[in-house]
Amino acid sequence: MKYHTWGNKISKIILFLFLFTLGAPVQTVLADEVATTPVENVSDFTIEDYENSSALELAEAVRSKKVTSVQLVNFAYQEIENKDQNLNAMITLRKDEALKEASEIQDTGQPFLGVPILLKGLGHTISGGSNTNGLYFEKDVISHGTSRITKSFQNEGFIVIGQTNFPEMGLKNITDSKLYGPTGSSWNPKYQAGGSSGGSATGVGAGYAPVATGSDSGGSIRIPASWNGIIGFKPSRASMTFDSSSEKNQTSHFAETKTMADTEKLFDDFSNGTANNINLDPKTIKIAYTTDSPVNTPVSSDAKLAVRKAVEFLRAQGYQVEKVKYPIDGMELMNDYDIIGAGSAGIVDYLATSKLKRHLEIDDVDLSTWAMYQLGLSIDKDDVANAWDSVNKIAEEMTEFHQQYPVFLTPTTASTAPKVGDPLMTSSLEQRIKNMDDLSKEDKEKLVLDQWMPSLNYSPFTQISNLTGEPAISLPTYVSSSGLPLGIQFNAARNNDRLLLQLGTLFEENDKFNQKYSSEVTNNGSSTTNKPKPDVKPEEPEKPEQPDRPVSIPGLQVDDGSSSTTIKDDNQQEQTVDSNVSEVSPEENAHRLLPDETETNNKKSSILVKNQKTEPRILPQTSEAKSALGLTGIAIISGIVYVKFKRE
Repeated sequence: MKYHTWGNKISKIILFLFLFTLGAPVQTVLADEVATTPVENVSDFTIEDYENSSALELAEAVRSKKVTSVQLVNFAYQEIENKDQNLNAMITLRKDEALKEASEIQDTGQPFLGVPILLKGLGHTISGGSNTNGLYFEKDVISHGTSRITKSFQNEGFIVIGQTNFPEMGLKNITDSKLYGPTGSSWNPKYQAGGSSGGSATGVGAGYAPVATGSDSGGSIRIPASWNGIIGFKPSRASMTFDSSSEKNQTSHFAETKTMADTEKLFDDFSNGTANNINLDPKTIKIAYTTDSPVNTPVSSDAKLAVRKAVEFLRAQGYQVEKVKYPIDGMELMNDYDIIGAGSAGIVDYLATSKLKRHLEIDDVDLSTWAMYQLGLSIDKDDVANAWDSVNKIAEEMTEFHQQYPVFLTPTTASTAPKVGDPLMTSSLEQRIKNMDDLSKEDKEKLVLDQWMPSLNYSPFTQISNLTGEPAISLPTYVSSSGLPLGIQFNAARNNDRLLLQLGTLFEENDKFNQKYSSEVTNNGSSTTNKPKPDVKPEEPEKPEQPDRPVSIPGLQVDDGSSSTTIKDDNQQEQTVDSNVSEVSPEENAHRLLPDETETNNKKSSILVKNQKTEPRILPQTSEAKSALGLTGIAIISGIVYVKFKRE
């Protein structure tokens, strides 16, 4: 009798296990769903609070335990999930790593404790992340190490959420590579985000994170800031701890930001001490301004009005503001810019030979990249040295100019953003580039300048600061009657960065910023109706403001900071610029430029790479095959044991 009772108990236990197993796949799926959706907020801190807070404010909320870093990270992914299929700002996500880092972070006084940050996909490498340079033939290349620049931001307490979109090799002032597709503005996704830090600027403007890393070789932080209604600051050459000290380095690494407090804190923490302590005193600081293009391209009435309103405000604050002609020869500057850029274009061929085992072909890259590469084949180190000599003379002219006018005001961009999907160049230019192989050096120079000239209808004001090494800042003060943002730019003498930061604070504290922190752009394509009030439409007749095609920044300058684990030089841009003026061979130089060029298909990584077509992201789920196999196995074993007990 006892035996049969025990057998009945065994049977019931086996039956219970069998029924439990039937529910296991459902329970597993539910568990996975919890892991891939935002954790329920147990505090009063909302996603609206997240969108409208600065990075410093978020860090203080974490420190005071009003919210956890894990909650902030989940808010960031919720923003991305809701908006990025329409904006296409992100190219990879690292949710598992970010949540783990957020849950484990300890308060050691980091100023940005537990705050989400976006990482520019070009140059600011992170271990296991994408490292493609925007080249389609490098689409599978993964980083082995984390760059010094990335580590600097992580040491500030930031949690890296993912990598942002950028144009091929960082060349253009729009983000539209074949590999990743175009990025739209956070204000209206039908219009361009700008470039090359386009994904970073859109991500900040859309509320993904309050800060995103960026790099600037010709306006790559400031132009996207102008077209996304945020702050874009380019520090002086060699003023940041992670920047190159070379006088032939034109790339500055910094961030896209929403508030001056965040901008100033980042500058103070990353500064190497070269910045002058100078005060923005109305009695001693005279400000010059112009709305004339340095290359005689059209400047829109919106851009002119933005500057005029800034002038009125500054004068009301007691500053002397004088209208001037543009102080240097812009055409000479742009020609120098092209030669210097072409001097490093051979890196693209090195990457092609390393990856494809053959030399670069025209179909491998964007036509603008091909044109720079072709010009690079025809110039030598003397041409590049002469271009830098010319730049140094321009820098001397600007130094003299700043002795009279410590601050120089212009529009950041000459117009609001071009539309996404506009043709890149005319068919005649395309044909000329396709047949440029046999042109003389002089004809190639002219063609490259011709292909970039339409870009200057959008951004003729930014390149000078990169070549002279001076600081510049774009401030979000203007919105057009069509609801598109446009920034104003202040420039100062080298190492007078603090003048620009004080100007930004002056405008911000007097409510002159015209920006929105959260975007109502959603994946169904609808755009926001919650935008700041546009400025009054200019009364003057509008001139043709925009070319019929999107545009690019001339010159091949890879915005990059090296992986500290693989090369000795901490700044890859310096190596790129100097490739034709140093004794370093192109092959050795290229290896230093891109330490993570080796394809690592066998390396496992939980970085989630976005599909070019921006299909809905599916984070890793428990395998259904494994669940089915487990169910079948347990059912068979349970049945055998049950039958055995019955027979006994």
